Amino acid sequence: MKKAKSGFFTARNVAVLGVLTALVIILQAFGLVIAMPGGTSMSFVLVPILVGGMILGPAAGLFLGLVFGVVTLFDPLALALMNYTPAVAVVTVVLKGVLAGAVPALIFKAFETKNRYAAAFAAAVSAPITNTGIFILGCLCMQDAITACVGSAFWAFIGLIMINFAIELAVNVVLAPAVYSVDRAVEKRFAARASRG
Repeated sequence: MKKAKSGFFTARNVAVLGVLTALVIILQAFGLVIAMPGGTSMSFVLVPILVGGMILGPAAGLFLGLVFGVVTLFDPLALALMNYTPAVAVVTVVLKGVLAGAVPALIFKAFETKNRYAAAFAAAVSAPITNTGIFILGCLCMQDAITACVGSAFWAFIGLIMINFAIELAVNVVLAPAVYSVDRAVEKRFAARASRG
């Protein structure tokens, strides 16, 4: 969807952002219910965050990432970590969400004029890398707390995080560019109808 010249807050952009925000909340809440081994959860939520950043720009990606981070604060692992290291846990969870939304949107914006599909692919790859990378850095700062919370060896937990990362990466690389392509096709069809009508 092309951004209107009148500014970001057009009815169309607000509607798209509203739908994507609802998807982020629903998918993350659903992910919190289905825990992976070791207390981690699957983040299919990165797809609507990516799509929002590609369609509406970096501010939308940042906002959707913030929503993701805030909802993730209610993850059982995040809640448990807040008992040991509240500030580090909150900063890690919120920062990983915000950057997982903003970084891919900025990458897409930087490269979309050269090749939109390559830009979509690069953005799709960068989201789980950013999300998992920030989370692992936070885990390193909370190593004792994580071991106390998950009841297993710290590096075994990191291994589970990497398995989770591989799944998220595959999902994002397949789905985000595909959804973006569908959006482009629908936008072209609407533009063609509007020019005829």
